[in-house]
Amino acid sequence: MIMKFSKIILLLYVFVFSLELAQTPVDEIGQLRVIGTQLSDHKGMPIRLVGTSFGWNNWHSRFYTKGTVKWLKNDWNVNVVRAALGIDPEGAYLQNPKENYKNIETVVEAAIKEGVYVIIDWHTHKIHPDEAGTFFDKVSKKYGKYPNVIYEIFNEPEQQSWQEVKEYAEEIIRTIRKNDPHNLILVPSPEWDQRLDLVQKNPIKNVSNIMYTLHFYAGTHKKELRDLADAAINSGIPVFVSESAGMEATGDGKIDYREWQKYFDWMEKRKLSWITWSISDKKETCSMLLPTASSTGNWKQSDLNESGIKTREYLKQFNRRGEYIPTFQWKGRVEKTSNTTATLSGSASSVEFSFKGNSTGIKLKNNPHQNYYNYISVELDGIYIGRIKVDNNDFKLFTFEANKSTNIHDIKIFKATEAAMGEVIVDVSEIEALPSPALAKKKIEFIGNSITCGFGNDETALPCGQGQWFDQHNAYLAYGPVVSRMLGTNFLLSSVSGYGIYRNWNSEPEEENTLPEVYPYLYLRKDNPEKFENDYQPDLVSICLGTNDLSLGDGTKQRSPFDRGRFVLEYIEFIQNIYKLYPNTRIALLNSPMVGGERNKLFVECLREIKSFFINDKLHPPVEIFEFPEMKTEGCGHHPSASDHKKMAELLFPFYEKLLKN
Repeated sequence: MIMKFSKIILLLYVFVFSLELAQTPVDEIGQLRVIGTQLSDHKGMPIRLVGTSFGWNNWHSRFYTKGTVKWLKNDWNVNVVRAALGIDPEGAYLQNPKENYKNIETVVEAAIKEGVYVIIDWHTHKIHPDEAGTFFDKVSKKYGKYPNVIYEIFNEPEQQSWQEVKEYAEEIIRTIRKNDPHNLILVPSPEWDQRLDLVQKNPIKNVSNIMYTLHFYAGTHKKELRDLADAAINSGIPVFVSESAGMEATGDGKIDYREWQKYFDWMEKRKLSWITWSISDKKETCSMLLPTASSTGNWKQSDLNESGIKTREYLKQFNRRGEYIPTFQWKGRVEKTSNTTATLSGSASSVEFSFKGNSTGIKLKNNPHQNYYNYISVELDGIYIGRIKVDNNDFKLFTFEANKSTNIHDIKIFKATEAAMGEVIVDVSEIEALPSPALAKKKIEFIGNSITCGFGNDETALPCGQGQWFDQHNAYLAYGPVVSRMLGTNFLLSSVSGYGIYRNWNSEPEEENTLPEVYPYLYLRKDNPEKFENDYQPDLVSICLGTNDLSLGDGTKQRSPFDRGRFVLEYIEFIQNIYKLYPNTRIALLNSPMVGGERNKLFVECLREIKSFFINDKLHPPVEIFEFPEMKTEGCGHHPSASDHKKMAELLFPFYEKLLKN
């Protein structure tokens, strides 16, 4: 009897598990709802639709098949497809409505069968109110009962004003809503779906379940378009990216991978749904397939062009609800060119992931600044395994063996050296990584100089005084990363050796850039104009600057007396700029373990004066100060050693813990 009961339980488990495996995106999400600016499921929980658009049906009808829809769902992992009904060109809908309608019908019915969402796209640049009204009346009557269906009522207005587009949209919405009161409707914005600012000033009112479309091509459209969209979203305009790609707006030219990745990251942060253009085989960059591609899916890698490979790679990292499940975690001052390739710039910038098996290989390349080389530090299964030199100017495979007996392992690669050395470029595109665990919620940014960089704290390769001045650098062992590991927080280092608030170690004001001057730049150098975005948004910013302002320099070059007034004023201005970047953070000021005696007394007095300036600031928590006791540092060049950094971290732990709790 017990055996029989156990078999029944097992069969029930298998049945339930099979149901879970069989569930489709539409089964799980159900009727789409727009709540505020967020696309949501039938329960009101946030979701995202991510997928691809078919090319113009009148030119690429061979891909409008059941097999293609099925393949996109199962292999590309889409939860939505877009059927682009060509309207105006020769042979398109206005000339041949019957045959063109069949293409759309095939894709819509295949999407319903496969359990994915489908956008019925009236793909034109001109207004055709009568023809559009007849078409949307027909499809909404036929398909309005299916939660799969989304209506995109006008692809890209070209010359029309927002008032003209709005009046057209209101008319088509009324037509659809007579037959279908619930399904999502996508409304365009003028000038190729670029002018959400016009929508923001005068949105359509008294309608539900509509969103406004944004189109971008990363080779042409840059941060200005994202800023414009942000302003619209912040004002309450719900946005859906119904067409996008990485090349120029012509659909051709080179792919701008950096800018495309910025759009991906931006859409992820704002939980925007997006569609990539297009499933077609025209000889242009935006067509994701090559002529060898079958009309019914089953495509090999060799059937995809550059854009198709990239799009598929990205889509594979989403679940049915459009939730991004990352396999690689990039942290710190990093510039990503994709989810699997990036440049580590700042100290302790890193990549981490999980893998199966006994070993993993990571491709690394040195990108030197001033002919320098770099080091990385490696942590495997929670154990620090050492520092490795990266001086190869072409990609080289670095292999790491796991000793732990389990089959799943975690590895973290940190840039040990600072931005002045150049960058380490990482390529993990050939690694089959596992989904990463969720990131720790609390975040700290450490701003500082050589101490924060981990200057001179690691003599395992060369003793002090030998090799280059950075051969003993190890940011992994610096106080910031050490105390962050103790606290279980994420961290970001923004530090440059020798830099100060108003002057540097051996220079006078205006002779070279200071830390506040290079801080806005991703690479902490003005010779690379890439700006540092504020997406990190730390809970706490810890600033350890002033050692170099108070320094006597090398003792040879003439040094002017320390200017207390200027130091305090420029420090205050720097904090004010930090608050602009991170309006919800709190600030902690640190003195220096390398400054003692009367100079330390002066240093702390300056910090207290800075703190008192913000005493009446009601927008932010109080600025706090931590004072290191005077230390006899044992690292290179009178800097803290690894053991000194550990002591510093232990001293800081209760201070940071309290600030983070409050």
